Amino acid sequence: MPTRKLFLALLSSFAILLFVFFISFSIRLNFSSTTSLSNNTILLPGATQMNTQFTLLIGIFTRPGNFDRRRFLRLVYGIQSTPIAHIDVKFIFCNITNTEQQFFVALEIMRFNDIIILNCSENMNSGKTYTYFSTLPQILATHYDYVMKADDDVYLRLAPLASSLHPLPRVDLYYGFVIPCPSMNAFVHYMSGMGFVLSWDLVEWIGRSNIPVNNTYGPEDKLVGQWLNLGNKAKNRFSAKPRMYDYPGTNGRCSHELIPDTIGVHRLKKWEQWIDVLRFFNVTKQLQPSRLYNVSFD
Repeated sequence: MPTRKLFLALLSSFAILLFVFFISFSIRLNFSSTTSLSNNTILLPGATQMNTQFTLLIGIFTRPGNFDRRRFLRLVYGIQSTPIAHIDVKFIFCNITNTEQQFFVALEIMRFNDIIILNCSENMNSGKTYTYFSTLPQILATHYDYVMKADDDVYLRLAPLASSLHPLPRVDLYYGFVIPCPSMNAFVHYMSGMGFVLSWDLVEWIGRSNIPVNNTYGPEDKLVGQWLNLGNKAKNRFSAKPRMYDYPGTNGRCSHELIPDTIGVHRLKKWEQWIDVLRFFNVTKQLQPSRLYNVSFD
């Protein structure tokens, strides 16, 4: 009899311990699942797009050997953001023929994944722009509302750019700094290569139309305007002047003084010009004080 009572007591204790273990395991499992889901939600690249109004791809035309410029531009654009648009910045160049550059660019791609290498020979006026626009619909998994072509010597302020594009049509759009410099008429001539925007439908049209493919040699930004005119395209044209311009004193009437509501400043060929522009727009204002460093801009 005492043995039976002891056995029942032990069995009851074991049942209680088993029950407590089960409850504890369930709570831990639920907590783990919740935490994992939360982390995945934060890390998903597309999660930030849920509240945005449109998407924009900025393709910065550069050359494989311009490592320092790309490193600098990653900093310049990496500290900018806007809640109304999802903006991707990619560096665009043609096939790499230099073995050393191939190796270093491969490391860049592994680290940053922000480079597109087109199937072309590096050039100024021999079809790189056509290859860029015509290739994107073939290689991108999804389309953007807008695609921009920009130089690597232009400073773009992403929030003002997004605010400027936000109320504009999402189709048949051609946007930028209209040439010639004094002109404010976006329907005459073409947009400067400092940075112009096309809506996605025009990007697709460039890839399938016979008009661009048979006219790819010459001043490429001027050719884009010709393609659109010949195809009776880009009914929605907008000039971003005077908010896009060349750096003061560098290009006659295309230049003017820096202004607070700037979208883009072009022809930044020297580091002192970049510093002047970044200082004007106070890009380091969000630098937090810390005992780890002492950085003063006074």
